[in-house]
Amino acid sequence: MTAGQVAVPVPRFGGIGAFLQGATRPIWRFARAHPGGAAGGAALAIMFMLVVLADVISPFALEKPVGARLRTPLTDARSGQTMLLGSDEIGRDVFTRALHGGRTSLYVGLAAPLLGVSLGMLLGVTSAYFGGLFDLLVQRLVDTILIVPGLVLAMVITVGLGFSMEVVILAIAVSMVGGTSRVIRSHALSLREMQYVEALRAAGASHARIVLRHLVPNSFAPVIVLFAVNIGAAITTEASLSFLGLGIAPPRPSWGNMLSNAQNFFRTGTHIVLVPGIAIGICVLAINLLGDALRDALDPRLRGRV
Repeated sequence: MTAGQVAVPVPRFGGIGAFLQGATRPIWRFARAHPGGAAGGAALAIMFMLVVLADVISPFALEKPVGARLRTPLTDARSGQTMLLGSDEIGRDVFTRALHGGRTSLYVGLAAPLLGVSLGMLLGVTSAYFGGLFDLLVQRLVDTILIVPGLVLAMVITVGLGFSMEVVILAIAVSMVGGTSRVIRSHALSLREMQYVEALRAAGASHARIVLRHLVPNSFAPVIVLFAVNIGAAITTEASLSFLGLGIAPPRPSWGNMLSNAQNFFRTGTHIVLVPGIAIGICVLAINLLGDALRDALDPRLRGRV
């Protein structure tokens, strides 16, 4: 550039490509560092896509018998279309019911930990922050919840309140509050002694502001891990309740009540037992792989380990 010329800045438009590159870079970094977690996340993404698009993927109605009962996989329905996973004990398409049952099970698996971990986080943070008599009373309540096995507690709630999906979500969430509260309380006890909390108190910040604007956001790392791990626990608990006849009642399908309906046909219709069982196993395994990877990625004590 010669004297007298003015340099004009050239605008750079990254566009959608630059945005996607910036958005996917952390995903690829996570996949390289944690291949098992990436495989679990990919399996979960495929499952979510299948259950969300269940009405589009499956050509059969959910509750309508479409063929002879207990037909094996890859047999034809009355309409001439192929039943990919065969038919159940009354002639309904197993693949269609597995997709819609997965929608119910995954919804419960997300909603119950979201409610239970959120309540446990608030209980644990407030218990650690206020301390004293309040902390003592809260911890005795948590001990009471932890004494009762989670499945038994969920069974008591569903028997008392009914077998709707909302009641099942509430029952599973309540069983998660105690353990979550105990973990988050131990984390919040160290946060309470931080200098910025003392500075906020000296500046006259209210208790609600300190708890909601500072302690709760700084507890998100363990909360994310607890949420991811409890998704698998919620799915297996829902399946256990439905298998025992104390979960989500028909006609709404779930993997658990599919197993419950199939238990009398293990010899004559093995496929209707294996399909929901394998679906639960794959889903829980994928969630555990992803949860372990998230724990390793978010816990600063584990980042330097191989």
